[in-house]
Amino acid sequence: MNELTIAIFLSVVANRVIEAIAQPVKIKYPALDLWWLIYASWLVGGVLAWCAGVNLFTTLVPGLDPTIGRSLTSVVVGGGSNLLADLFQSQK
Repeated sequence: MNELTIAIFLSVVANRVIEAIAQPVKIKYPALDLWWLIYASWLVGGVLAWCAGVNLFTTLVPGLDPTIGRSLTSVVVGGGSNLLADLFQSQK
C-alpha cells in the first residue's frame, strides 16, 4: 500500500475510535459540549500515524527532516478523521 492509502485508512480508524468513545458520552450526557473531540481525534490519529511510520511529505518536500514530515502527517491523519466524520454526517 502507498502512504496516502495508509493515511486515509488510519484516518478512518481514528474516526471510528473517537466515535466509539463519544457515542456513549453523548447518550449519557446529551447536554455536554463535545468541543474537545477534535483534539482527541488529532491525538488518536497522530499516535496511529506516528506508530505506523507514515510520512506523506517525503515526496512533496524533498530534504524535509523525517521527524517533521511524520509530525505533519500525524496532524493530517488526526484532522482527516474529523473531515471524514463531517463528510459522512452531511450525507445522512
